[in-house]
Amino acid sequence: MAPRRCRCATCHRTSTPTLAKIRSGRGCKYCVRHGFDRAAPARVYVVTHAAHQAVKIGVAGAGQRNDRIAQHGRYGWTLFYEHHVPTGDDALAVEQAILRRLRAAGHGAFLTAAELPNGWSETFDARRVSAASLRDQIRKESQDDPESHEPLTLF
Repeated sequence: MAPRRCRCATCHRTSTPTLAKIRSGRGCKYCVRHGFDRAAPARVYVVTHAAHQAVKIGVAGAGQRNDRIAQHGRYGWTLFYEHHVPTGDDALAVEQAILRRLRAAGHGAFLTAAELPNGWSETFDARRVSAASLRDQIRKESQDDPESHEPLTLF
């Protein structure tokens, strides 16, 4: 079933869960008690993998100890940059804006789910998209300045 715009009876925020998520009790993305907290402070990060010659953008909670960055570290990824934002929604908005620009510029996912089980779709060829360019785009996107939304400069 298609997602429907709903207002949560608990937190009064608007979201678009599917009927299956509502029936399972996982309807509101803000009230969910596990995973990424969209209402709490968060980070947008860039990690690199030398052997794969890959770069990845992602989001994680600001205060999590067993977080996504640590998970990626177990697969050989190294933290290049992290940018703190007020909420998980802000982090996702920054990440998604950058991913949209990269996809529009012709950059698809570089790795597969077999190579990186969680987050493979946000990976890019580091020879075509540099970690520094992702860092710069995160900084620009976080400023929320329309002038900063120029076309993505990759190198």
